[in-house]
Amino acid sequence: MKRLVAATAFAVTLCLAPAARAFDVRLDSDTSFQVYEVRSPGARAFMARRRLLSNLSLTVSHDLTEPTADGTVIRVAAGTQLRLEQEFGETCLVDRDLCVRATDATDPGAWQPLAADTRLDVPAVWVEVSGLPLGVAARAGRQLVLDTLGFARFDGVSARVVPTPWIRAEVVAGLLVRGTTIGGTARSDPQGSLRLLDADAVPWAAPGVDTWVAGASVAGGPGRWLQGSATFRQMWEPAGAVVSRLGAALSSQPADWLRLDATGVWDFLTAEVIEASARATLGRDDVIVRLGAARHVPRFDPGTIWAWFAVAPINDAELSVRWQATQDFALGGALRGRHAELGDARTDDVDGGLDAWVQARWEGFELGVSGFGWSGALGPLAGVSLDLKRRFFGFVELELDVSGWHFDDPNRPDLYGAVLSEVLAARFRIVREVLIVAEVQHATSRVVGHRFRGLLAVRVETWR
Repeated sequence: MKRLVAATAFAVTLCLAPAARAFDVRLDSDTSFQVYEVRSPGARAFMARRRLLSNLSLTVSHDLTEPTADGTVIRVAAGTQLRLEQEFGETCLVDRDLCVRATDATDPGAWQPLAADTRLDVPAVWVEVSGLPLGVAARAGRQLVLDTLGFARFDGVSARVVPTPWIRAEVVAGLLVRGTTIGGTARSDPQGSLRLLDADAVPWAAPGVDTWVAGASVAGGPGRWLQGSATFRQMWEPAGAVVSRLGAALSSQPADWLRLDATGVWDFLTAEVIEASARATLGRDDVIVRLGAARHVPRFDPGTIWAWFAVAPINDAELSVRWQATQDFALGGALRGRHAELGDARTDDVDGGLDAWVQARWEGFELGVSGFGWSGALGPLAGVSLDLKRRFFGFVELELDVSGWHFDDPNRPDLYGAVLSEVLAARFRIVREVLIVAEVQHATSRVVGHRFRGLLAVRVETWR
């Protein structure tokens, strides 16, 4: 925590320094307010909620040297991000004058340990130096790593080196940001793991624990005909390893009309491939055809009960076509399939579907029409959508989206029917740096009746 405070203080000092004119400053702020209602078809509860979400980020950078002949410059930078989530509203019973508060620990019948009306977290706070010889750059603080193995937010250090234009290496190390971390959330927690700061009040939850993360990656290639990367990540706790995986990606474009991509993830804890995908893209300009397949095997924190249950690997396949008939008209479609390996002498799930879409521009209007149909083990599902958008006066954009779905759940006979929804949105560009978005949504179905949602968002982006 002291490191985070120090990094934040450094960023603020840069902003307030007398020589601030020499710094590049970027400030981003977006705030949204939602009003929505939720009714569950299987319960008598009715939620009338109001939600405020606000993000504020600041980045300050300064060039320490003049650019060299190849444009390289030594630069120091600092950044921070704050996020506030505030919930309002009530959760009540439909047929009784009774409302409950899930955050009231004095009411054991309604209290939910994971519920919170206010969440204030620090997604990022860091300092960085870049542009050093051999392309060396280093960053310290709270940061995010995103690669073929997924994402992880951690408090620690990272460093990268680019000794030649065709190779790049990077290492990361630190403490994983968990729901029990000060200024953190549970978004990076290993799946299936539930830990609380005050676990004494919740016997079925584990207390907070330090989860360390370390990894390395190397990427590059001789040219567009071959590019590749390899990434390793290890996470461990006092009780043992949580994650130990190796990811790889390859891409090749031997011709302008052909591109090949493949990815894979190997899990050392279970000694198997848990993620794999391959895609071929053919064509250019007017017609593009894509053929792809993917496999996903769910994984959970090995320290939880979820890791003891059998998982169902999912295999997907897709064949899609896009035709850009003119500059203002395009259409396409896709044929998709899904296969779930249930095992235990049960019949595997097999599903297939077809979707199609059209996009057009005419007299300032942008029109999109799409539809899909799906059938198989998960039951019939079909839908159509119409999207219409137009800009007025150069700073106002109006959008209307109308969609209809038909569904029939084979596992729950009472869940069937149609869903009709409408969305009316307006975007106001007040000045180049300020955007206001307003949305009104409505949906209705036989199962849950009418549902409403309103959204008002303001985004501010400044730099100098």
